[in-house]
Amino acid sequence: MNKTPSKLKVSVDRPVALVYLLISVFFFLAVYDLYQGFILIGNPPSLASKRFVVFWIISIFPFLGWLYGLKLAANGSLPGILLSVVKRITDRTPLYVRIGLSVFLCFLTTVVFLYTPFGRYAFIYWLRLFTIFSCGVLSALLLFPRKIDFTWLLKASGMVVVATTIFVIGDWMTGVSDYPFSMTWSEGNRFWDYSIMFGMNRYINPSGQTVVPFLEAGRQFLWALPFIFPFIGIRGMRLCNVIIWVLPPLVLGWTAIFRSSTFKKEWIWQVGFGLWCFLFLSQGPIYSPLVICAIAVVIALRQKNLPLAIVLVAAASYYARISRWTWMYAPGLWAGMLSLIELQEPTFKNGRWKELIRPVILGLSGLAGAELLPYLITLISNGLIASEGSITVAVIDSFDFRQPMLWDRLFPNPTYSPGILLGFLWVGGPLLLFLIWLAVKRYWKPNWMQIAALVVIIGTFSVIGLIISVKIGGGSNLHNLDLLWLTLALLTAWVFRDWLSRGLPGLHEIKSLLAVFCLAMVFPTTSMIQYGEPYGMPSDYFADSSLEKLREEVMAASKEGEVLFMDQRQLLTFGYIKDVPLIAEYEKKLVMDQALSGNQAYFDAFYADLQKHRFSMIVSEPLRKAMADEDIRNFAEENNSWVYWVSRPLLKYYKPKVTYDEVGVQLLVPREN
Repeated sequence: MNKTPSKLKVSVDRPVALVYLLISVFFFLAVYDLYQGFILIGNPPSLASKRFVVFWIISIFPFLGWLYGLKLAANGSLPGILLSVVKRITDRTPLYVRIGLSVFLCFLTTVVFLYTPFGRYAFIYWLRLFTIFSCGVLSALLLFPRKIDFTWLLKASGMVVVATTIFVIGDWMTGVSDYPFSMTWSEGNRFWDYSIMFGMNRYINPSGQTVVPFLEAGRQFLWALPFIFPFIGIRGMRLCNVIIWVLPPLVLGWTAIFRSSTFKKEWIWQVGFGLWCFLFLSQGPIYSPLVICAIAVVIALRQKNLPLAIVLVAAASYYARISRWTWMYAPGLWAGMLSLIELQEPTFKNGRWKELIRPVILGLSGLAGAELLPYLITLISNGLIASEGSITVAVIDSFDFRQPMLWDRLFPNPTYSPGILLGFLWVGGPLLLFLIWLAVKRYWKPNWMQIAALVVIIGTFSVIGLIISVKIGGGSNLHNLDLLWLTLALLTAWVFRDWLSRGLPGLHEIKSLLAVFCLAMVFPTTSMIQYGEPYGMPSDYFADSSLEKLREEVMAASKEGEVLFMDQRQLLTFGYIKDVPLIAEYEKKLVMDQALSGNQAYFDAFYADLQKHRFSMIVSEPLRKAMADEDIRNFAEENNSWVYWVSRPLLKYYKPKVTYDEVGVQLLVPREN
């Protein structure tokens, strides 16, 4: 009797194999990023390159290891082997060593990519992301090795959040130095703006007229505070700038979630939420005055004393108005929305309409703070105190439709590669998915009234942010969606705090909910890890010699007439150049704004001053006459407006005397003919 040979059956553990393949793809992308950015460095593959040859020789061993891992993953034995290896290592390693290694891993990505020359290589994205995720997972394995199951993902996600927080703060700190020249396009002149409020004694003001910076009073005030101290220098101001950007989002997160009665058992969640809130808002980023308004609203809602809550919300709305006019209604809307969210099944029936009085009153107090309070303050002060920004008319003009709307920036473009719409989904999508999932699983139960309020507020802030983002001059990031991001952060805080008070039901039992929760935790990392590199300042020799030569040129020119600092005004602010009178007109940011608006009347006056050679010297960034290709260069439209309205007319009447390319400064003097 002939027997038909049976087919060989191979048992494959599909979930383990699938996870292994997904991690493999992630790893491959990271290696490819390393290969392109560090091995090839823009060159074609060549056996003449030692770096290329060594890379491929070394790659043989990881590839063989990957094949062996694939075999173990296919038969399902890989997780058990890895867990046993982790257990052996952690059992033999003292706790203090594991803690030290975890701290090292949390700082590793920051140090490598922000504080070593390795960070200057042009990596695509994946190597950074893989590195910080790997460091987070490894640090979690070292700290929490006892029970590694699906819920252990919470601990791994938490360590990724910690590592990313360190990375973002480390990125801010790369700009803290005593380098005298501007480190970004507008940094130096911004410092000049801030100094006007409390540091006007730093300048010689021959006109005697009040100097009005191109900045709203509310935003100016916060950054002006360091100038109360006459000894503050440029390094100190840069450090204060970091503190002002970093501290408010952290405080908001901790203030929104903090409960003293349960802090001992919930401290890890409360601290973690503060870190996550900082990362989420950093994706904008969000201007600190608006975050401070949100903090005031949170404190107001914690008050049982309704009059005190009303005062806080009104004050927050007033401060929002004098900081940026598009913010002025946000505090009242937040107060009303969050008060409504706190209610259980709000309704007009059975006399429960009285519960709605508090949300309505707090919402109206925000309206009063935005509309009535400025009028009263102006009336009482006889106009000595501004009811809005220092330059309200100019700021409102900058938002009108005389400035072009670049709708193509909604989609991938050179200025912001993902495009505003994709960035909108990237930042807000995971968080909205978590909130919706929580509602679907009935661990958050908003009724029709609460849902309607949320849809209206979130929808309105989304539309406003998208429109402002496509106005020329914007669209390089997501900061114009600031009202939306803060609304989502506050809503998440209120929903999560309630869920936490009930012991986080469902989080450890429902895998899909835990997966979405972890996704929302770590997704800010995918956005923030792409930014930052070691700051490439010129050597001290170039900086010092350029400053000394510039000082000599300016001092000589000041004896012949007025010297206009269109740019680099921080050199006057921090005393690098002394005894030169301040000419407050034609500051670079204001001139750029007028160029974007095509303000012919403004430039007629500017051209008249240029034609009659009013200034003996103009300090500027290096000027170019060439237009930029709008399909290739970032901010091409803005550059072309600057070239058309500023560079070409200025170079018609003035010529470069000397250009310090290393520090980005050009000195222009009148043309003889």
